[in-house]
Amino acid sequence: MDRILINYLHLLGSIIWIGGAIYMHLVLQPSLKSIDPRESGKLQGIIAKRFSIVAWSSIIVLIITGFLKTPSSLLLDTTSNFGVILLIKHVFILLAIIVGLTIALYVVPNLQKYAPKSGESPIQEFFRFQKRLKTLAATNLIFALIILGMASMLW
Repeated sequence: MDRILINYLHLLGSIIWIGGAIYMHLVLQPSLKSIDPRESGKLQGIIAKRFSIVAWSSIIVLIITGFLKTPSSLLLDTTSNFGVILLIKHVFILLAIIVGLTIALYVVPNLQKYAPKSGESPIQEFFRFQKRLKTLAATNLIFALIILGMASMLW
């Protein structure tokens, strides 16, 4: 029963994290282009802050359940294909965490800082951080899909 619960939570965390990243990239980002830049920036800041909480919660669940699912003998094993794939997956997880921290601790606060106030036009810094958020979010989505591909090779 514990193994089923751990697998369930791991899959649920994956769905929430990767599904959210896909939604942000394929639905939200293109939709933001159709509204006023001031409103777009405000909405982007609100959503990024809220999604960060959901994404980080999912990542914490994934790390805990992934650790519980993985036999300790395979954590740094490079003598088997399984161990090498797992190690590559862990490298991409680390990269995704670094990108996520960059978004959460640097890009989103600056996006909020430079977001135009009511009645103001956006300044260049705001657009620069909007572009950076889009690029980093796309990078994290690519990492997530690579991680998913690596995970599918382990089953």
